[in-house]
Amino acid sequence: MSFMNLRVTGEVPVRQPLAMSGPMDWPLTNGAVPWIVLVIGLLSLGWLLVVRQRSWWTLTVPLIALGTAVAVFVVQYVEDNSWRLIADELPIGVLVWIGVGVFGVALAVARCFYIPHWRVRPAALLAGLLVLLAACSQVNVFYDQYPRLRTLVTALTRESTDLRTASGGGKENTTVRTPEGGTLESVWKPPADMPDKGSLSKVRIPGTVSGFDARDAWVYLPPAYRTNPRALLPVIVLMPGQPGSPQDWLDSGQLAETMDAYAAEHHGLAPVAVSVDTLHSPLNNTICVDSERGKVHTYLTQDVPAWIRANLQVAAAPGSWAAGGYSLGGTCSLQLAVTAPELFGSFVDISGQREPTLGGHQHTVDELFGGSSAAYDAISPLKIMRTKSFPGTNGLFIVGSSDGTYRPQQRDAYAAARKAGMNVTYKELPGGHSWAVWRPALGVGLAWLGGVTHLTSPSSG
Repeated sequence: MSFMNLRVTGEVPVRQPLAMSGPMDWPLTNGAVPWIVLVIGLLSLGWLLVVRQRSWWTLTVPLIALGTAVAVFVVQYVEDNSWRLIADELPIGVLVWIGVGVFGVALAVARCFYIPHWRVRPAALLAGLLVLLAACSQVNVFYDQYPRLRTLVTALTRESTDLRTASGGGKENTTVRTPEGGTLESVWKPPADMPDKGSLSKVRIPGTVSGFDARDAWVYLPPAYRTNPRALLPVIVLMPGQPGSPQDWLDSGQLAETMDAYAAEHHGLAPVAVSVDTLHSPLNNTICVDSERGKVHTYLTQDVPAWIRANLQVAAAPGSWAAGGYSLGGTCSLQLAVTAPELFGSFVDISGQREPTLGGHQHTVDELFGGSSAAYDAISPLKIMRTKSFPGTNGLFIVGSSDGTYRPQQRDAYAAARKAGMNVTYKELPGGHSWAVWRPALGVGLAWLGGVTHLTSPSSG
């Protein structure tokens, strides 16, 4: 089977029903807005550079430019070769815009001292902020994390619905189950009082067994869950990238909007989604294993499933449970599929890595496994799949067609999964290693997951 034949070259089912009614919904990553912000930022930078004193051009500006370049280079070099707080290297374009932002702010501060006039100082500081805003805007264009201003505002003000209130009756409702050999959609008849949309609830999933101090998780309950009788639905455990948080799937990933759109097409049916923490803090890359950084594998395979069973009324069979994530979260989903197939019968690996890493193989082995290659191999999906087969596991690999780093890694993982007997699919979406891929990938993953969990027919969605 050719990889090229599996590329999504047509229109991708992106479900983003956002109203374009005002400034809050103007696109921040395409169209006129980022260009306007960029032009204003560059004009502000130009104004900051214009000082009619020779020493400004012969000494101050060169020193600030050199200092900025050296600072960015040193921080990046130390991060890549020593700190390794983030596994991924920052792209050159992102580093350039970080440098532009720092350069603009430094120029503004220097100009305040160069021309200590009361009218110049506020103007200089404002210009510096506009340069910084333009730089941040360009970084946002690269990652597509906040496609609209509403996305950013919602991220700061998001409200939670009490889980028991949202569920519409606790976890002991009468249920409608998937018939043997059929789909749940074929027997589901939505009650008249079924809500139009799903709900989002922030919850605490304690590390009772693992001791892992996780940040709050988020639970999405589809309309078909929030009624009596309720559909006995599959569940997907979603994990973030690094740096990241469980809320990223809601804000940048538009989880509720995508799930609601899918549910609207399927009589209120959609998987229950639980977005969980795997990091504890943004820069604490745990690679989803048990180590001194936290017993995250135990958390994901014992604490999280136990909490779901105790608090949610969902389908119990492994074939109805899926793990999913983007970047690091995608790698983690594949890890769970091969280390806990008795729990997770399916996985959605979006832009994941070939192997769990802190940024280098030996560094990872030394840092998290005490230098033991055998201990590392015991959790490495590609190593495990060389010696074990997984005929009952379904997997979906999705990656950006222009993702130069992770596209070849996803192809390797896909090939290894096929050799291990998994029922796997590989798809490419337009874009790189950013939310421009991960956001629509959720919709693609839902359509696929509905089929393999027998929620809907494979051809629907």
